[in-house]
Amino acid sequence: MRETGSRGSIRGRLVLVEGDITDQRVDAIVNPANPSLLGGGGADGAIHRAAGPGLLEECRSLGGCRAGEAKITGGHRLPARFVIHTVGPVWHGGSGGEDGLLTRCYRSCLALAQEKGLSSIAFPAISTGVYRFPFERAARIAVAAVLEALPEMPSIGQVVFVCHGKEATAIYEKAISELLPREPGEDASPGRVALDRIEAHLLTIESAYGIRISNFTEVMDRIGRATGDEREILAIATAISSFVAMNLRSPRMEIPGRFLDQAIGRFTGAGRGPGGGKDGSGPDPEARHGIIHK
Repeated sequence: MRETGSRGSIRGRLVLVEGDITDQRVDAIVNPANPSLLGGGGADGAIHRAAGPGLLEECRSLGGCRAGEAKITGGHRLPARFVIHTVGPVWHGGSGGEDGLLTRCYRSCLALAQEKGLSSIAFPAISTGVYRFPFERAARIAVAAVLEALPEMPSIGQVVFVCHGKEATAIYEKAISELLPREPGEDASPGRVALDRIEAHLLTIESAYGIRISNFTEVMDRIGRATGDEREILAIATAISSFVAMNLRSPRMEIPGRFLDQAIGRFTGAGRGPGGGKDGSGPDPEARHGIIHK
């Protein structure tokens, strides 16, 4: 179990665990249920098996649950006192409002925990199993939703993200590190500042064109590994913005790796002027048209 900071702060209320959701000794665990609430595969089935038949009988009285909503039952044979059931979205490529529905799942669970006066809640990675939601994207949505909601949830002293395996844990660690606001007096490393700038540029592009960059984290990380210079970052972001404008086809868009490599290669490294362009005056004019050449 890894606490992310001092008690009392938002950071100190987040806990990362590599383990099994059914083993968590918290006030409530979250069950990533199907709409019937009558059990299924994956974590849903494991929770029902661990809780025993009493959970199924109680769920029969709830009348099911719609995607993005949450309902609560007792924990029965589980170490947790309660189970909060929520129905996550099935992944259909990102164009069906999946991100918003997944965010609602986390908010609904937290709101119900707050309403019941619960002090601790444990989440699995909702929708990432048979519902096929991309894991890294889901982790960022989970962390962002919790961070946004917690300031309005004073009764909840601890939110546990339960991860299955080291790879999943590392993805959540990364999401928390990137999204968690710095506390007063905490110095930001140059690398962290650069990533913040890159993220801000990419979010601006998403907002301007009404899209989601499907490989957002990959794009941010690759730029961050290549440069921390604000002008170079701006030049690359300008090229990406132009590429999006010229290739806009759907609300969900991937920035091709080859294009990104060319943009990074053109606007970073020795021999470029301070503005990132060929003559140092600013971004290369070709980038305004989304054209990147070797």
